Amino acid sequence: MFKKLACLALIPGAICTSNAMAQSAGSLITSAGGVWLDFAPSSATSLQSSSALGTFTSTGTGGQIHNTFTLELSNTYFVTDNIAVDLAAGIPPKLQLFAQGNAAPFGAGGPKLNLGNLQPLATTRSWSPILFLKYFFFDAQAKLRPFVGVGVNYTWFSHTNLNSTFGGALQQIAGPGGQVTASLSPSWNPAFVAGASYNISKNWYATASVTYLSLKTNATVNAVAANGQTVLSNKTRITADPVIVFLGLGYRF
Repeated sequence: MFKKLACLALIPGAICTSNAMAQSAGSLITSAGGVWLDFAPSSATSLQSSSALGTFTSTGTGGQIHNTFTLELSNTYFVTDNIAVDLAAGIPPKLQLFAQGNAAPFGAGGPKLNLGNLQPLATTRSWSPILFLKYFFFDAQAKLRPFVGVGVNYTWFSHTNLNSTFGGALQQIAGPGGQVTASLSPSWNPAFVAGASYNISKNWYATASVTYLSLKTNATVNAVAANGQTVLSNKTRITADPVIVFLGLGYRF
């Protein structure tokens, strides 16, 4: 009784405890919510093109990924009262790559294509589940529990499509019966998260977090002749490094 009276005397929102609200060892919390992916730090190296004429770098070319929104589902299992394992995965967002500069795949004396007029230059779907190890501060029964964590991510891409004008120009290079292929390499990446969980009622929680994902990928666009020979190969390395902001609701099972 004394503990309850002392808790009621505190400022609303302070850390009061109740056994019915525990995020304790053995608890499983499933959370769902919205995710904002901020790709402000993203960049791409100058386009490098290889063909029978040699290898040329289109100096001044580059690119960025635009910000986007998606939905996320995560499952958090408490191994102890303070340590939890969390698996987070979202609906694969459609990413748009915007580029700039003049592509000169056959050198300075060859034809040029202004990439700035072809927006977006490419689109793709990103699959990026993250497995976190999190540390939750304060007592297991606390209403407000900040947390930090580190994790590992495996990212792969699907449904990669090129701007029609860009793809058409490469198709002409591939020739009759040829094809244009575009791919982004999968990668393992580190992730870092900080956030807080707030107990709303007996089993419901509000959760907010910010995650930094160190994401790199190699983009390759090839013009392939009808006989299977790669006539022209274009490559760039994309540094995405998104900051991921999550806000959602969780239920304790």
